[in-house]
Amino acid sequence: MGPKPGTEAKPGVESKPGVFAETGLLLRRGLRSVRAGGLHLVGLILVWQLLISLVAFPFFGWLFRETLRASGMRGLDLSALSEPVRGGSMPVTLLLLAVLVTLAFWLISLQFTAIVVLLRWPELSAREYLGELGRVARQLVRPGSLPLVAYLFLLLPLSGFGFTSVLAQGVAIPSFISGELLKSTSTTIALAVFLLLLLWLNLRLALTVPIFVLSNGRRPGRASWRLTRGLRAPSSLALAVAAVTLIAGVTGGLLLLVALAPTALTDAVLPGASVTVAAFSLGVAEVLGAIIAGLATAWIGGVLIARVDRGAAQLPAQVVLVPDPGAHSRPGARGAAGPDPDHNASAPRRSRREAIAVVTVIALVSAGLGAASIAPLQRLAASPASLVLAHRGFSDGGVENTLSGLEAAARANADLVEMDVMQTKDGQFVAMHDAVLTRLAGRDVAVKDLTLEELTQIEVRDLQGHVDTIPTFTEYVTRAAELGMPLLVEIKLGGGDTPDHVERLVAELEGLGLLESNIYHSLDPASVAELKRLRPDLTVGYTMAFAGGDVPVTPADFIVVEEWTATESMQLAAQSAGLGFYAWTVNAEPSIREHLRRSTDGIITDHPDIAVSARNEMEQETGFAGVLIDAFTRFVTVV
Repeated sequence: MGPKPGTEAKPGVESKPGVFAETGLLLRRGLRSVRAGGLHLVGLILVWQLLISLVAFPFFGWLFRETLRASGMRGLDLSALSEPVRGGSMPVTLLLLAVLVTLAFWLISLQFTAIVVLLRWPELSAREYLGELGRVARQLVRPGSLPLVAYLFLLLPLSGFGFTSVLAQGVAIPSFISGELLKSTSTTIALAVFLLLLLWLNLRLALTVPIFVLSNGRRPGRASWRLTRGLRAPSSLALAVAAVTLIAGVTGGLLLLVALAPTALTDAVLPGASVTVAAFSLGVAEVLGAIIAGLATAWIGGVLIARVDRGAAQLPAQVVLVPDPGAHSRPGARGAAGPDPDHNASAPRRSRREAIAVVTVIALVSAGLGAASIAPLQRLAASPASLVLAHRGFSDGGVENTLSGLEAAARANADLVEMDVMQTKDGQFVAMHDAVLTRLAGRDVAVKDLTLEELTQIEVRDLQGHVDTIPTFTEYVTRAAELGMPLLVEIKLGGGDTPDHVERLVAELEGLGLLESNIYHSLDPASVAELKRLRPDLTVGYTMAFAGGDVPVTPADFIVVEEWTATESMQLAAQSAGLGFYAWTVNAEPSIREHLRRSTDGIITDHPDIAVSARNEMEQETGFAGVLIDAFTRFVTVV
């Protein structure tokens, strides 16, 4: 029995189903939009991937390097930014940075616009479609679009919720920050609260992009906030996005299995052909993986559009949705020409041509990527030459920078132990990373305010329940020598450092006869330069929390780059400059395996046992199946 007269839902007036029913409805409508986009949507995904890979990335890279050169820098070095740069022009640098950010913002905005317009109006002609892109491009130059910059470049990439773009993939909480926060209960809770707040903000603002594109562009953030009030709307959005992400992940896993099968077969019966088969399998998997990721993003876009349609009646009065720009030109529309008798007859032929064009592009791009992957895969298959360094010892066996942690690292068969040395109130040295003892000892007191004797009486503990005392630097390096464990000694500044702290450190190690048996690094450029001046024969590294463009001018022998920016291009730049390349702190197993495959000179990790095990596995493997798995995993993390 149908609804009573007068009770039918009015257009734009939202009904009130439960959360799960609403989630299902949004998923179905989003999927319907993706299916309506069809081959046009797949083609759009391919075009954007090619545009970003072949045009945007090279251009932005060139502009970024020119920006650095305008300030007299070869590469971006945060530690050196506070120092005056000779021959640089800061106004020019700031202008170029503004141009870079503006262009990236426009490109990301138009990328999202292209998807939203196609999903909302899949039957637009090419001219009408470009007209809509132009309309939104004009809206982007209005002052009212400025809040979109913060949303697209900060809030959205940090959470990864909703639309995503590889142009903003580098925006994240660096692992060295999140890793440190997770080492104490209070900061772990603070990080969890922060991430939950990010998720909540993104749920409330998730409709910003589709509202901006589908309306007159006024106050899209405020409109999104209104349409996501209560618990039902944000909960259903969160569940829908989670479902799409899960489906995309399962599909990607199946794609990996299919792509792996030919290589596994040739490994067994025709090893000589494995590298070629693996390369072309990787090429096909990269293209299909990019399409899967693009379709997942489009599905999420369809979900968000459906949510906007569901709550259209709740939009603020100043937000006006634009009408279908192609309605007037379609057969049967009011004011349009009569039905086209050849329209239905020509549709199958047009669809076949489009399908052939899309398949041809996929085949050509896959073949090109496959041919370009043969040499890299051969390099990746070589036995890794990377050193595994236990970060501050091994926290699974003892507190960081203590003798128990050092001994645990030796049992895990690490090649070296990275440790920290800091100066005390009386000018002596202890093994310690934190300038203040709050995290490890629960005491709000600084290392620089305590003597060596006072510090070595303090008990430190970690979240895993390990307990130890703070060792003197002499005790630490002596025990390392007894274990046959070389050290990567980081010179830390605690705020009370004497002007001759590097000279004192050298003298202490020389007195022990252990100076030459270890290597050294520091975030402080002056300490690096002073150590190389005092002892040019020592192996010294310069540590960089953020790197970009090119390697810095440094007297160091190697650079230690935080994982966030320890890219392969930076590694190649270091090798070209005659510098070693270490990455820190690499903890996720896929990242560890990537650096092993790349033969990064040194991998500093909290999990040396995992890194050593992966290296042993790679040294013993035959064939290219394992290499292909790691290569595909690396590609998926990028997409």
